[in-house]
Amino acid sequence: MRLTLVVFLMFSCLLVNAQKQRQAWVDSLLSEMPITSNDSTKAKILNKVALYYADANTDSAIKYATMGLELTGKMRWTKGISVFCTCFGNLYVVKSKLDSALYWHSKALANFQKLNDSVNMSSSYNNLGTVAQAKSDFAAAAEYYTHSLELGKASKNNYDIGVAYSNLSLVYEQQHDYKQGLDYARKSLAAFELNNDPADLAGPMELIGSCFLGLQQKDSAIFYYQKSLINAQKAGDKIKEGAVLNSMADFYAMQKDYSRAIQYGLRGKKIWDTVGLESEDAINNAGLLGDYYLQIAKQEKKQNAISTPLIPTDRAQLLQLATQYLNYAVIKSRANGNRNSQSQFQSYLAEVDALTGNYKDAYDNYKSYQEIRDSVFSQENKNRIAAAVSKAELDKRNSEIALDKLTIEDQRKKRVFFISALFSLAIMGGLIYWQSLTRKKTNTTLLQLNNGLDEANKTKARFFAILSHDLRSPVANLINFLRLQKMKPDLLSNQQVLEHEQKIALSAETLLETMETMLLWSKGQMENFKPLIKSVPVNSLFDYLEKTFSPMDRVKLSFINPLDLSVDTDENYLQTIMHNLTSNAIKALKNTNQATITWKAFRQDGKNMLTITDNGPGVTQELLHNLYNETTVVNSKTGLGMHLIRDLAKAIHCKISVESTPGQGTVFSLFA
Repeated sequence: MRLTLVVFLMFSCLLVNAQKQRQAWVDSLLSEMPITSNDSTKAKILNKVALYYADANTDSAIKYATMGLELTGKMRWTKGISVFCTCFGNLYVVKSKLDSALYWHSKALANFQKLNDSVNMSSSYNNLGTVAQAKSDFAAAAEYYTHSLELGKASKNNYDIGVAYSNLSLVYEQQHDYKQGLDYARKSLAAFELNNDPADLAGPMELIGSCFLGLQQKDSAIFYYQKSLINAQKAGDKIKEGAVLNSMADFYAMQKDYSRAIQYGLRGKKIWDTVGLESEDAINNAGLLGDYYLQIAKQEKKQNAISTPLIPTDRAQLLQLATQYLNYAVIKSRANGNRNSQSQFQSYLAEVDALTGNYKDAYDNYKSYQEIRDSVFSQENKNRIAAAVSKAELDKRNSEIALDKLTIEDQRKKRVFFISALFSLAIMGGLIYWQSLTRKKTNTTLLQLNNGLDEANKTKARFFAILSHDLRSPVANLINFLRLQKMKPDLLSNQQVLEHEQKIALSAETLLETMETMLLWSKGQMENFKPLIKSVPVNSLFDYLEKTFSPMDRVKLSFINPLDLSVDTDENYLQTIMHNLTSNAIKALKNTNQATITWKAFRQDGKNMLTITDNGPGVTQELLHNLYNETTVVNSKTGLGMHLIRDLAKAIHCKISVESTPGQGTVFSLFA
């Protein structure tokens, strides 16, 4: 329940420890602003002042950071903008506005990536990790820290490496994987020791102590806690000193020495009251104190025989103090989005509620505790953390494998070079064999193509034989009648002449229809004949059909388009399909009384549909077979009508379905 906050300061100037600066120093910096003409210098001054106020007065810090961001924005100074974005991110962490902090640190990272600034990219990844960790998103935190570690190793920056290892250690320590946490904490300490700066050692030492405590190695734990406290005090780092006091209080609580735990907790509280009431460690301090007072209240025999204002002996007073601290910790943790701390403090508060008889709140707090713990400490979450942390190691192994592969490949090439002469004859033989196989495959392909062409020629011959028959008959009838009329005009009576003229007219119409169908079908088979898709009003299609078939007296033709639909299609293709379907329907109705044909346009399942319905005798299976089977051979009986409809519909991606009931009629549906 601790948070290691990493604040990285960018610019080529010295890092500023805000807590060591006097107000006079800040005033002297601000006095330089009006007399300074260089915008870069002004930006650096504003950055120093914002950092000074970061812990003392966050509102003032935000004020000066805003001035710096506006100045660097006008300068279009990407690095300067990134610095103040980082500053805002850290300030919002202090103010416990974690979503805002995440936004500003992400913005800083994006700018540093544009600059290819690996050092500050590493810092930004660490900052993003601390925010994610504060939100109890441990998998995301581990991924950010791993990116930072990779960049730190690439640049051989021991400080960045140490910070990344510390933060990874904290992730595993909070997931109760103390062995892995201890390993990373020791790596962090080793990296910081290379820099020979005692101020950096307090953090990893405290982590080592916490991991030893989790492993029940108490002597090692208190040893590292005490070393960490000494280093923090030497460095004058109050924040780290307060964090170590929290850990030492927790250590004594695990020994059930709650009086001493409260003493260390209250020492830490004095620090947090002055350097950051809203910080994560300050909230944890309050939650821990609440737990210690609860534990003393649960004891039948109190550890302190004499009541004091800090540790009373009265059970009601102890529970009141526990409630006060825990309520504060739960509220602040929930506001920060730190679900891990919130759940832990709610479990303590549930006990307090139960002891005071407030069973409803006890149930609610314990239920919330269980739900959060099941989410934060699920196996899936642990797997995600492990995957994120192991990525760097996997990448390193993959690089080593790739290098080994290059070495092996180089050795293989050398061997091939020296033995190539021995295999030259084999290679030549292989080439000859390959050529033989290729020639054989080519011959097989040519044979198949020839067979296909031969079959196509046969089909073409049958097709033209049918056309010859269908075209020859009406023409022959016409010629025979004309010759008979010329040679023996008196041979036929007027009635016979009239009958022959009607037959010839019918034959001529059939001939014209056959020719038109043949031409359209042939044109559709041409390779470069493509449909032109556009929006076509359905009413224009219906108008065409009405004009074309209006002379029909024996068939009632009606059109329904209530939605005034339009379809995206080739107008000529669809018009031809509808013409043929209407013509076929009229032919089918020649022996039907009160014959009717109805065209209807409507939408179904989000698609435009056109249907033609007649009350004729129905469609034969042979015609339906011609509509759906492209391999059917065209002959004088099947004709070209259904083949034309099928091929044109396929060209414009129009689906056709048929429902036909013998003696009741037929419905053709077009999905246009």
